[in-house]
Amino acid sequence: MMDEMAIRKQLEWSHCEKKFIGYVDCGAVISEPDNMPLAKEALVYLLTGINERWKIPVAYFYIHGLTSQERAEITLQLLRFVATSGVEVIALTFDGLLANIKMCTEFNADVYDKPYFRHPTCDHDIVIFFDAAHMLKLIRTTWASEGVLYDNDGNHIKWEFIENLVCLQEHDYFYLANKVNSKHIQWQKNKMSVKLAAQTLSQSCATALQMLMEEGHPDFLDCAPTIKFLRMVNNAFDCLNSRSLFSHGFKRPLRADTAFQTFTFFTEAIEYISGLKLHPDGKCIIETKSKTGFLGFIIDMKNLKKIYQEYVETRCLKYILAYKFSQDHLEIFFSCIRTMGGYNNNPNCIQFTSAYKRLLHHNEVKSSAAANCLLLDNTNILTISSTIKIKKSPKELDEEDIEDIMVDDIPLQLINSTVHHAVLYISGFIEMRMLKKITCKTCIQLVNESKEANSIFIKTKSLGNLHYPRQAIYFIATVAEKVFNIYRIDNKLQTKNVLQKMIVNVMRNLELNSIFKNFNEHVLDNDILENHKYDIIKTIIELYLKVKLYYFGKEFTRKSHLTYIRKNLTKIILFKGQ
Repeated sequence: MMDEMAIRKQLEWSHCEKKFIGYVDCGAVISEPDNMPLAKEALVYLLTGINERWKIPVAYFYIHGLTSQERAEITLQLLRFVATSGVEVIALTFDGLLANIKMCTEFNADVYDKPYFRHPTCDHDIVIFFDAAHMLKLIRTTWASEGVLYDNDGNHIKWEFIENLVCLQEHDYFYLANKVNSKHIQWQKNKMSVKLAAQTLSQSCATALQMLMEEGHPDFLDCAPTIKFLRMVNNAFDCLNSRSLFSHGFKRPLRADTAFQTFTFFTEAIEYISGLKLHPDGKCIIETKSKTGFLGFIIDMKNLKKIYQEYVETRCLKYILAYKFSQDHLEIFFSCIRTMGGYNNNPNCIQFTSAYKRLLHHNEVKSSAAANCLLLDNTNILTISSTIKIKKSPKELDEEDIEDIMVDDIPLQLINSTVHHAVLYISGFIEMRMLKKITCKTCIQLVNESKEANSIFIKTKSLGNLHYPRQAIYFIATVAEKVFNIYRIDNKLQTKNVLQKMIVNVMRNLELNSIFKNFNEHVLDNDILENHKYDIIKTIIELYLKVKLYYFGKEFTRKSHLTYIRKNLTKIILFKGQ
């Protein structure tokens, strides 16, 4: 795989090489280097093992922009060099840069009909992969910029539904098991973030839109084509990003028992993406200037099938993890190079060379958490928070300081049918947390014997990880949600001992004798001062309110920062080479 990293344009004298470093350098001996421009990028090539767990950078060049012919010549020379070591290169991954696409024609490849080329020295084909993460960002950008796309049947695929979903969730301070917020809508400020693009074009968003449409919400009528688009892109990205043998669904590796289902979906997805249009009577999107992201997905699916046929069906490989072809490995390497500079995250040529060589010998440097892509197997660092915490008991509450709140008087809109779904799946999480805190085996058994709540949303959303809550726990969470909303609307969340006050108010509004009726005999078996039933109810309330308070603080902080300029300005500085 190959990619460019922006570096600082700076000329420095090298004591080791006894010459000035900072000019364009592609390995050739130049008689008059002073006539060369200063390098602004480092072009890096990296090998990733398909059948083993290793990756290694093999070459870097200091450039100031390259033509497609120059890129092709460097790549061919590198392929010849790598072949001498016995490594078989079967794929070449790059991003959607126009020069990279034109480079394919220099290899006698055609991105439409023949997305592969012959190895210059070995007798096998090298397939072309457009980095799936970059393609996903381009698809998001095209859709958000245009506002509306059209499928082959002329149906509208509207970005407006994503905006409506964000507005609905932020207005009522709840999330329907998805991650989208105003950052995802203001995507122009976060163009480089793969995470935001993946969270927007996700199964979670599709499920949320489906539930709102089925409930007849006026802002989400006729969003079925948008839901289909989200699921099609999400599933295609999952297939092109598989990285574990134990994943489920479309994230499974490509092997004999999954090939038929995967290739059936590939046929459907290629036909669907090929039929997308920018205008109902216009050209297909893969024939326009905005084709790169959509065409990249099509090429990747075709070539993944080709690799399977050539290497898995012939038993050279047992399975294929598509993440091996991802450019994330190179992006993480770039992040490590920037990290090596400490406070200086924009190295010049000498600093880049030094960091590059040190990383070849020392591979324990971790990439930044703010990088364009994230390392998928982080090692936790022991921090101050790992020490034992000394809990301070809160000051005892004065009963007169607690204002009585009757939830029956609360308007219905404070917990509507949409919030009902959010409370249900949060209740499942609260139940799992609560069961871990209980030490009494009888209590655990009695909770598990309680009647389970039904949820169409959890059934639609869950891939096996969401937990169906008990009806009693859901009822307690509903009352806690109402009390929390009253405090939020009345601006009382900043008052002293607010958590304890809300817990007391929730307890006052519960008919405790009608909750967990199967606990009655167990309560009599214990000491009168040890009421396990009340302890469990209080734990449920506390856990739920803590989740809501944490979420409120997170949202309040995010909304207070109307413009995020630090990351944006940092990227501008890096790309300007300063």
